[in-house]
Amino acid sequence: MRYPWPVLSLFWVFVLVAMTSASEPLYRLRIGDRAPDIELTRLEGGQLRLSSLHRQALAVTFYSQYCEPCRRELPILARVVARVARNTSTDVKLVVILSDGSPGAGLVEKLGPSVMWLLDDNQKVKAAFDPRTLPCTFIFGDNEIVRHINRGFGPQYEARVNGWLRKLVSNKRRQ
Repeated sequence: MRYPWPVLSLFWVFVLVAMTSASEPLYRLRIGDRAPDIELTRLEGGQLRLSSLHRQALAVTFYSQYCEPCRRELPILARVVARVARNTSTDVKLVVILSDGSPGAGLVEKLGPSVMWLLDDNQKVKAAFDPRTLPCTFIFGDNEIVRHINRGFGPQYEARVNGWLRKLVSNKRRQ
């Protein structure tokens, strides 16, 4: 039995994809997944394990100073996290993963000490989280489980993230 060349070509494409994906032990986080425990460098120096932050609600966002949507998104995200923490008297943290090593001029001072800046020097976090687009925000519950993922920035971003964090915090209080 002879198969036409397009069928055979498609078969080999599937084989190659299966072999490639089996050799890459990357996480590619999705909703419901547990966060990988990766050690990162703090912008101000020193090391930090991501697992040390998962005792509260957590927003992790990927940021590049060269990304215009990132520069618009980050102050809004910081404001939402601060508002939810203040209004609910809950410890909610914002972690910014710097994909290019620098937040840009004045941003650290503008957003204040409540934002934790981490460097992804060897791109391990980017590979594990797989943000695909910038900005990309992952919302974690206090049990290290991804609850929500927001890729990109656009209309209704602030309301959407605010709703996710408030719901997460209110569910925690009921437990």
